[in-house]
Amino acid sequence: MSQQESVRILTRIFRATSGARPVLLLGAGASFSSGVPTAAESVKRLAKRVYAEQVLGGAVPPEQVRLTEWQTWLHDQLWYLKGDDRLAENFPLVVQHLLKPAEYRKQLLLDLIHPTNGIGKGYRRLAELVVKGLVSTILTTNFDTCLPAALGALRHHIGHIAEVNRQSGDLNEFSLYARAQIVWLHGRAEQYSDKNLVEEVQQLDPELVGKLTPLLADSPLVVIGYRGSEPSIMEHLLRDGAAQTNKFKNGVYWCVRKGETLHPNVEAFQRQIGSNFEALEIDGFDELLDQLSRGLKSEDRYLHAAAKGASASVAFDDQPVADVAVADLDHDLMIATLKEYCEKLGRPPVTTNTLPGLLREQGLLIQREGKEVPTTGCVLLFARDPQRWFPHAVISTSIGGKKRRVFDGNLITQHRNLIEWLGEKDANPVLKMKKRTTHDERPAYPERALVELLVNMLVHRDYGRSDPALITVSPGENVRFSNPGGLPDSVVAQLELDDGGRFKPRAEVSALRNRALCDIFFGIRAMERAGTGLVDVEHMLTDHGGETEFINDAPGERFTAVVRQPIASAGSKSVARDERPTEVYVLNFIPFVSIPDTISVARLTGPWRNRPTHLPIDEAGTFTVQGDQYVWSFAPLPMLLAVFGGYADKNASRAWRRSEIETDPDRRRVLSWLLRKHFERHLRNFALRGLILEEGKNRGRRAFFEGNSGGARCYVYDSPARKNIQRWVVKQRGPDGYKAWFENEGFGYEVTQMDGIWGIRIKPFYMFTGRDAKKPLPSFARTAKATRRIKLDRNQNVDNDLTFWGRFLSQGAQTINLGQQHVDDLILGGTFVSVEVIEEESGGAADQCPNPKAA
Repeated sequence: MSQQESVRILTRIFRATSGARPVLLLGAGASFSSGVPTAAESVKRLAKRVYAEQVLGGAVPPEQVRLTEWQTWLHDQLWYLKGDDRLAENFPLVVQHLLKPAEYRKQLLLDLIHPTNGIGKGYRRLAELVVKGLVSTILTTNFDTCLPAALGALRHHIGHIAEVNRQSGDLNEFSLYARAQIVWLHGRAEQYSDKNLVEEVQQLDPELVGKLTPLLADSPLVVIGYRGSEPSIMEHLLRDGAAQTNKFKNGVYWCVRKGETLHPNVEAFQRQIGSNFEALEIDGFDELLDQLSRGLKSEDRYLHAAAKGASASVAFDDQPVADVAVADLDHDLMIATLKEYCEKLGRPPVTTNTLPGLLREQGLLIQREGKEVPTTGCVLLFARDPQRWFPHAVISTSIGGKKRRVFDGNLITQHRNLIEWLGEKDANPVLKMKKRTTHDERPAYPERALVELLVNMLVHRDYGRSDPALITVSPGENVRFSNPGGLPDSVVAQLELDDGGRFKPRAEVSALRNRALCDIFFGIRAMERAGTGLVDVEHMLTDHGGETEFINDAPGERFTAVVRQPIASAGSKSVARDERPTEVYVLNFIPFVSIPDTISVARLTGPWRNRPTHLPIDEAGTFTVQGDQYVWSFAPLPMLLAVFGGYADKNASRAWRRSEIETDPDRRRVLSWLLRKHFERHLRNFALRGLILEEGKNRGRRAFFEGNSGGARCYVYDSPARKNIQRWVVKQRGPDGYKAWFENEGFGYEVTQMDGIWGIRIKPFYMFTGRDAKKPLPSFARTAKATRRIKLDRNQNVDNDLTFWGRFLSQGAQTINLGQQHVDDLILGGTFVSVEVIEEESGGAADQCPNPKAA
């Protein structure tokens, strides 16, 4: 029986024309979606609450405390039992160590049973049925406030709401004819009457049972979300009451979630009342009540639950954006970003299946009117086109009053592109830094200082204001970051500002305007929560020989940070004085940010070479064949077996965990082949741009550009700093005519692991071709030309080559989805790995690495 069939049965029972009003019996399953927590979830909520009230002093509401704050603090407690699988074990420890004194413990435990996700859809729909008089008495084994809160929201329509058995003997409000009546079968926690111990759930108050029996004798009983384990309900109320109700002559309709079975107590009760018992399959409490309410819409006037407007206390980045769909978000970017986030916090890696749950936990997806809606923070971070909803969420840049550029896209994209732009010589030129006896070449500004101010601009901006965020470079003088939104009053109160709003930053004096944005940027290691960002910038500029200025323009509601380059030497814009360097090393390694956890291996009944010609192998997606008889794929095993049909041995085929495969050297090798197959299929998409795979090679995998119509080829692309960049990827080097030859850019590639992370290693090279600019020259000729070409290469050239190939392969995106057919979460990063190293005066990283800038 499907839920649709169950709804039809219940609709008949609830109709206004039905002779007897149904009575509902609700269990814990009805409150699960409202956020009434399990023991493990209780640990999280209590820790978040205590952190907000005791560590932050109540300055921040608990719902705005981020995972990276309370979890880090909780894990630092000496008594805490670490491990996700032990979270529930910490509940008594949390109560013992954190919930002090006794009155505070009482307050928090009572608050815990209130719905943290808001009143669930099912309860709201149930309240509407009560308003319309289609149901009036609801029995519940729960202690939470979902039901009274849902009814209370419509009290102006319902009138008085009777609550029966809140404590022992509290039966005065019971009535067979009540308009709205809640019967607390096990009492209420607020009155210290809740019964949870084994001895307390053996029997109900006999007087309560006596009052309920006449009602149950004349009413259908609908049970939802109740498992049936307590003897007090199953034996004392139902089985003992069967004789007095003529075996529940109006019927008992026991709702069971799809795939679940009846508890033995319920089966015994079913046998007792026979055909008066009917089991109904449902998808869930919320789904059932929602569908039931829609089916009963015309039975009486339909009341929508009052839309709960956004509270003024809800931060702008936590507010829902109603007209944004989940499909408007960049799924691959979320996987890549949140994988790094989870790694930072020591949580299991996020997958396609766990992504929605993590977004909900982070408050980036919230429920509104029965559907999931991304918040402003989620849209700003991950939307494919956030300017569609927030056109002002861009950063405008200029250099010397010219070279104006507007950086748009989501904040993760802006962060990446602006870091690259700030690293260009136009924005951060190289100066000759004079030392005591010599000079050195250094950037005008510490790169980390510029990045720190950029992140500060992205995460602390007031996105509710429509005025622009600006980065202006005055060559030879300063870089100015100007952001909408002044400092919060709580921060201003702790600083000393002059009449112009200038101030000196103080360590740990900070506030988070956009907690959701800060949380993600902290999780990807782009910022720290210690509140030292501006102080660090000040110290970095001082050490570098420069200066800083921080201004809070309260009337204009803007924050401005200015960094000034080291004092010019004799008025020169290219010579200055200063101290110590850092160096960035770009590794020729692009990491996979997401790989499926399961690999399907289908065993064929015969050799691959003898496979039937009618098999629709094009529908199998990307796969590789091992030993002429095993097909490996990231696609689901049932799909793979369906493609190969009878030519696959289903019993000998299986889905492997990737962790199992990686422990075996032979299987690891096949896994690398499969990853390479996906990468090569991606490369074949560039054939129209002139990139081809070198064929016929037993060792080494390479791709290179062919000439355009027998001549040179120019590739045009954009970078964060410039547009319409021309790169001649195929150049003519020899004379015209039959002696002509060409230099074609290309790269070798291999799948490998670095520090346990799978990735693609890229090695740029030059292919030398004949006069058609396609066919490679003989190997001896290529070797001679390559030797001469190497002499011309320098580190900066190699660095530029890697930057180009990274942008070409990703087409400027943050990620590269290699999944192709049937695979959602095989994602390659969009950039090469880079490492920033502080170098010493001698014996530094540059002395140890033979190839600075490109290792």
